[in-house]
Amino acid sequence: MTGGCVAAGSRLTVDAGLEALRAGGNAVDAAVAAALMACVAEPLLTGLGGAGLAIVRFQGQVHVCDMFSNVPGLSQDPEVTQPLMRGVELDYGPTTQRFRVGPAAIGVPGLPQGLHALHARFGSLPLTTLAAPAAAAAQDGVEVTAGFERVARLLWPILRLTQPCAALFGREGRPLRTGETFRCPDLGRTLTSFAEHGPGLFVEGDVGQATLRAFASSSRLGAADLAAYQSRILSPMAYRYRDATVWVPGPPSAAGLLLLQSLRALEDHGLMPAALSAGQVRFMAHAMKRAETTRTRYIKRHLFTPGWSDGFLAALSPDEVGEERVAAGRTTGHTTHISAVDADGNAVGITSSLGETCGALVPGTGVVLNNFLGEADVNPAEAGRMPGQRLMTMCCPTVVELGDQVFVMGSGGSSRIRSAVLHGIVYLTDHGMTCAEAVAAPRAHVEIGTLHVEADGRPAGTMESLAAGVPNLKRFDGPNMFFGGLHLAGVGASGFMGSGDARRSGQYGQT
Repeated sequence: MTGGCVAAGSRLTVDAGLEALRAGGNAVDAAVAAALMACVAEPLLTGLGGAGLAIVRFQGQVHVCDMFSNVPGLSQDPEVTQPLMRGVELDYGPTTQRFRVGPAAIGVPGLPQGLHALHARFGSLPLTTLAAPAAAAAQDGVEVTAGFERVARLLWPILRLTQPCAALFGREGRPLRTGETFRCPDLGRTLTSFAEHGPGLFVEGDVGQATLRAFASSSRLGAADLAAYQSRILSPMAYRYRDATVWVPGPPSAAGLLLLQSLRALEDHGLMPAALSAGQVRFMAHAMKRAETTRTRYIKRHLFTPGWSDGFLAALSPDEVGEERVAAGRTTGHTTHISAVDADGNAVGITSSLGETCGALVPGTGVVLNNFLGEADVNPAEAGRMPGQRLMTMCCPTVVELGDQVFVMGSGGSSRIRSAVLHGIVYLTDHGMTCAEAVAAPRAHVEIGTLHVEADGRPAGTMESLAAGVPNLKRFDGPNMFFGGLHLAGVGASGFMGSGDARRSGQYGQT
């Protein structure tokens, strides 16, 4: 068997990964090429002004590449009044969510250095080869898809705050529409230069200097922040769930710990009820509520406390009672995801984000900047993060080994990432679904005491049964992007498999 497969948030993103595989590249080459194309094809979900996490199963060993953002401010006098962020509310239909934006919300970008480090350690093709399709697409333009339009429309209250963003992502005072063309030659030149010169372009190079000229006075970002940033190759966390081994990132990912806690809670409950039933939703809701308690009461304060994560993991072992031990404090956006595997069993997941964007571009570069300081799940006040320290993230690229099969999955969706990945694992392991079935099946999510449930595809009477016993139930008719975009790829003795999530215009392909 040769080749591989890719699942991601757009057809162009998938095709860039497949092109790398056809050129003789491995899964890492495919994922990096796809990530660079996503900067063009999904430019409001990810970009070189953002950050993320990657998980890599390479030659049988699993690693995490931490390329998430740092708190800026190393160049500033702490006594100086900090610039203010602007509040914006985004409408998801059945629910809304509030964020803070503007230059004051910019965190230190991590994606350029992280992708470069990932490629340098595990890739095989030249980075110039991997970046060429993305650079050409930015120069020539890409067709706006329905998913692109949906995100642009959702983020329009932010994008219209500055003329450059409004002009790039809109026409005549409204967001781009399906069938129109998104073109950004500046971004094409930046991608080419990045492939040729590396991440220094974003520090002392042209992009870094343009960023400082444009935003040094209106943000916390300074030259010292750009120079100090380092991506990291870390060890993952592993957990045995049913017959599968699940690998997730540890800190700065909060979602990895919450996902493992949810899996433990499901095991505590025993055998899973029938797929998609009210009983199954109750099981899942119990597990997600347990994780939500940890998220709101403990993780925001303790994720970066030395030894706390180790204690958390120890409390999930079978001889502990789980939630109570975690509560005792025992010690010892918007986002998109790419999954790629190859014939050698290498598997790569990259989850990256711009948040909701800060609503500003780096002049002359096509680089959209993040708003990480304005996301409550990324920069909670309780965490007390200082300049130069990592921010928290809900990114959770995940590897699952099940029998002779290796799967890699992940999702966009801010706080919903952990529940999207949880459903993917449960649907594959407890219910034996195919990749396509696991991605398409309805999902649920618990947050701030409310159970959000996709109703379509469930047995008759399921929603009525849930409504009778759940006082805070929010029903979604039809698949909704609120529940993230779970992009899943796998390989086993029978070949390649996978699926892209239609909730976020997901696509899948293999070669």
